[in-house]
Amino acid sequence: MEKVTFNQVIDMLLLVVTGLLAVAVFIALIGVANTLSLSVLERTRENSLLRALGLTRGQLRGMLAIEAVLIAGVAAIIGSVLGVAYGWAGAQSALGSFAEITAVIPWGQILAVVLVAALAGLLASVARRTVRRSFPPLRASPWTKTATLRQKCHRWAVSL
Repeated sequence: MEKVTFNQVIDMLLLVVTGLLAVAVFIALIGVANTLSLSVLERTRENSLLRALGLTRGQLRGMLAIEAVLIAGVAAIIGSVLGVAYGWAGAQSALGSFAEITAVIPWGQILAVVLVAALAGLLASVARRTVRRSFPPLRASPWTKTATLRQKCHRWAVSL
């Protein structure tokens, strides 16, 4: 009877922790999309230069998608390695005096987490396409500001 009660409590706690984990993953996805969008805004000139040098929109999109997948994948791998290490250390410190602790790594679940993270990075790169579309190559170019300044100076000189 006591074992059944403990199992019910543990199942309920596992359900609560899983729900909190889902909320944390959703918030992290929003953070990744926001970070990648800011990355695009900060690199507008670089992207415009690549477009001016002949990179097509599809190639630029592909480059940014690969970047997003790599960032998300590497972060998931590092997080998984640290999670396994800290989980083992926590279990060892909490239960090491009662029983022998052996590490059992769920490779299938870790692979699923890395794949979901890579997919989330890809979706985040798709979500930021609307930000990229608003900047044509010449609008973000530093030379357009110089040309505009030259035109204003020329107009001023002509009006004298």
